[in-house]
Amino acid sequence: MRALLLLGTLVLAGLTGAALTLAGVESPATGSLTLLFVLFTPALGVAMLMTGLDLLARAIVAGAASVALAASVAEVMLVTSSWSPRGGLIAIMIACVGLAIAALVLRPRPPAADDETIPIPVVGDGRAG
Repeated sequence: MRALLLLGTLVLAGLTGAALTLAGVESPATGSLTLLFVLFTPALGVAMLMTGLDLLARAIVAGAASVALAASVAEVMLVTSSWSPRGGLIAIMIACVGLAIAALVLRPRPPAADDETIPIPVVGDGRAG
């Protein structure tokens, strides 16, 4: 429970930093809070997709994917000569929204209570002759 509260606090602080950056606010805390957004928000999206792994494996894979996503966005923007802090932040936001939508769509749902499955009888054992 404490870990979830800590993660939620870090993501909320990151969202604050992203909002400050997009608003153009110059503050000593803006850079640090934006870095929290760039690192923790994609990690949360990736972790939501990996429900089958244990907590430590999920944290390691999500952290590595988050760093890889940030590096990929920065590299593509540098190669195309379109680097800007706001543009990179918006690209990360779009990727995070995509990850969140994928996690919500692909989430396994329990069967409904009134959904009764009808067994299909098997005729024969499938062998010829």
